[in-house]
Amino acid sequence: MLKKWLTTPYGRKNTEALTGALLLLFLVEHFVANLMLLLPDPEPYRWYTGTLGHSVIVRIVEVGLFALFIVHIGLGLKMRLQHRKMMQNNPRAKKPKDVSTRFVGLTGIIILVFLCVHLQRFFLPNRVFGTNGFDLYTEAHKAFASIWYTLLYVLSMIALALHLKHGIRSALFSAKFIPPARVPVIRTWLGWVGMFVPLGLAYIAVHIYVCSLL
Repeated sequence: MLKKWLTTPYGRKNTEALTGALLLLFLVEHFVANLMLLLPDPEPYRWYTGTLGHSVIVRIVEVGLFALFIVHIGLGLKMRLQHRKMMQNNPRAKKPKDVSTRFVGLTGIIILVFLCVHLQRFFLPNRVFGTNGFDLYTEAHKAFASIWYTLLYVLSMIALALHLKHGIRSALFSAKFIPPARVPVIRTWLGWVGMFVPLGLAYIAVHIYVCSLL
């Protein structure tokens, strides 16, 4: 059953939509947590990240998140390669007009590159290597004091917002269990979430960078 679900076009598309929805939930949590980086007092953020860091449940969730990323990225690459092959075999086929759909492969690559950089900068020293004295609040402020890291972060969040715009539209198009009359409302609400959260994260980075110059 699982093999059939992952090898059929309909199954792959729905799996991509499901993993994307779960990753969006993680993104919302990440945004809410990062809002504490704007506080002048680092203790709330340190308490939050320290509490999560010592939770066995969170460790299990982290493994699940990595599995979601692997499935989502793997299926996404496979679907983009199949789409490219289809377009090459049908040169007269019209290209999508929507920017988020037309460049979904590019935004996916940008997000993947950023994810690798971000994990290397924060996750590995904090959660894997257990670097002594590694404080996420301080390290986040150091990272966003760099114009280059901040620019990479903002560019990646813009790419993420576009990627989510395409993903939400595509997921709702293939979600047959949702009544058609409710699709526009759900698309609107999810569309706002998909735009607000990445751009909100970008704002946090820019805010910290500007404050570092004062």
